[in-house]
Amino acid sequence: MTHSKLFKKQQPVAGKINRLHKLLVKEKGAFEQVACRITDNALRCTILSLAQQNNQYAAELSSYMQSTGTAGYLTEKVAAPGAGRDIFPDESSVLAFCSSNERKLVIAYRKILDESSLYEGLQKMMGYQLNGILSACMQLKLLSSVQSIKTIACY
Repeated sequence: MTHSKLFKKQQPVAGKINRLHKLLVKEKGAFEQVACRITDNALRCTILSLAQQNNQYAAELSSYMQSTGTAGYLTEKVAAPGAGRDIFPDESSVLAFCSSNERKLVIAYRKILDESSLYEGLQKMMGYQLNGILSACMQLKLLSSVQSIKTIACY
């Protein structure tokens, strides 16, 4: 059975994409669980939008892998959301929790984007996904800082 040149070129990257896919799905579940514990509506909606964004990006990666013939690298089994996490953050530590998750995702994206054999279309897709994650996290940080200022102004 022969594979296309695209398959052979992307084969080394497929394992990294699989790890990123699993991370996106895992973090989506974590964001959803954290959002369930948030009482502030704006903060909860922002965190749920992060979860939705992770789900969208995981679906895009899955579609890419299927279209290039490297879908065999995708593992569908992902640990249950929250597995290995004993304590989810409360509202005061949500920003630290999300920053930690942002760092994990940025590192995973950068590892793939640093590949010299990365197909141009995949590189563009990964670039806009990374920018979207950074933008969403920045919105969360801005929302958190505005809420902090409102709290201080009330005293």
